[in-house]
Amino acid sequence: MANYIKCLKSKAIYALFLVSIFVFVSCEDQLLDFPPETAIQDGDIIISQSSAEKALFGIYSSTRSNSGTAILTYETAADNVILNSLRTVVVPTLKADGGVTGGADRTNGGGYGSYYTTINRANHVITATNNLDGNLFTAGSKDKILGEAYTLRALAYFDLARTYGNIPIVLSPSTATNQIGIKKSPKSDVLKQVENDLDEAEKKLEGTGWSANKGRVSIWAVYAFKARLYLYLERWEDAETYASKLINNPDLQLTNLAEEDSWFITQFSKEGIFEIACSTAEANPIRSNFAPAAEGGLGDYSANPVLADLINNPNIGGKRSLYLKYDTSLAAWLIRIYNKSDRSSSIFLFRLAEQYLIRAEARLKKASSNIQGAINDINAIKARAGVPLLSLDIPLSKDELLLALENENRYEFAFEGHRYPDIIRTKRAGEVFGAENPVYKDPRYWVVPIPTSELKNDPDLEQNGDGVY
Repeated sequence: MANYIKCLKSKAIYALFLVSIFVFVSCEDQLLDFPPETAIQDGDIIISQSSAEKALFGIYSSTRSNSGTAILTYETAADNVILNSLRTVVVPTLKADGGVTGGADRTNGGGYGSYYTTINRANHVITATNNLDGNLFTAGSKDKILGEAYTLRALAYFDLARTYGNIPIVLSPSTATNQIGIKKSPKSDVLKQVENDLDEAEKKLEGTGWSANKGRVSIWAVYAFKARLYLYLERWEDAETYASKLINNPDLQLTNLAEEDSWFITQFSKEGIFEIACSTAEANPIRSNFAPAAEGGLGDYSANPVLADLINNPNIGGKRSLYLKYDTSLAAWLIRIYNKSDRSSSIFLFRLAEQYLIRAEARLKKASSNIQGAINDINAIKARAGVPLLSLDIPLSKDELLLALENENRYEFAFEGHRYPDIIRTKRAGEVFGAENPVYKDPRYWVVPIPTSELKNDPDLEQNGDGVY
């Protein structure tokens, strides 16, 4: 992973590849409808609707931690932030002279083990709940519990695949929380498992309607997740279909980018689809990484000045300049997303703006491209940001439109953890990141190394190194 402050201040480039970020996302349990005292321990017996719901809370709890870890990992790996501290970086993998250091023991982080804790909890809930008599549940409750559990397990596998590539697939509950003794499956198989889980979730949650509580998985969260997944599977028609479900939902709207109504300021705004909702008492921990010491944070991250210039350009970032604030004492652009002073900022897993850009990409890449439709979708995001629109009168090639889309994704989702996996997914890491961090010119570094501790505990687990592309 790249330490971009080094890259910007010195011709000697140090590529800091692996991030060790141990984040514990603590959010307002009431927003999940699960008070904390109702949680049961991993492996406890699930014998009723009540105990199944309590066990489901355990999956949500660890999903919070995973979400924070993923965002910080992906942001550090990309080019949107500067890492101001070595607190979260373990091993440099590219030396100033261009040589590579590290090797098989070069890592100790990235959240690998915590994902399997989440998966094991989901396996317990799915297995036990499926085996319980439906008469033990109120109408629709059994399917709802299962639909949420399948979705949260899918989310864990999806981020594992995006972060590590080939990983073990575990579908049975265990008294252990790791995957010892199970060989890796190809990334393609992992993504297929994600799809299988989402198919099950869709069946269970179909027809449940809209929920005002966006801190819980809904059928709309499943639709949004499927739209994103289909980009990875390059199933463009399906991506367009599912994104359209969200875009056509009258209960979802793009919010104004204004101080009183921005999507990242208003909890459960009309733009949110599924978010991790936090509170003043149980703070969003990403804030501690983004906030400076003067505001009670660690100050580990600030915006890359190159990106800050783009976001502050009225013709590029437009109203999205709201994402940043300048600190004169630090001479740095600080990140406002996740950084409300009362520590109650939500972590957004899915919001409506992404669905427009998913559909735009799908429309450009499907067999019979819909150029005008793609431009309209990109322009919907540009219009909300108050920047000049793409003109239908000035012909742009498909490649030019894809680049415009890539850039719009960068500006719109700056600091939300989208850019790194998107650039890896489109196989453009060498070109996009390689200029500042030459390690990315080697596709073997398009996956994060598996933590050394996991390798020591499981002799059957093989280190990443040959890449997945």
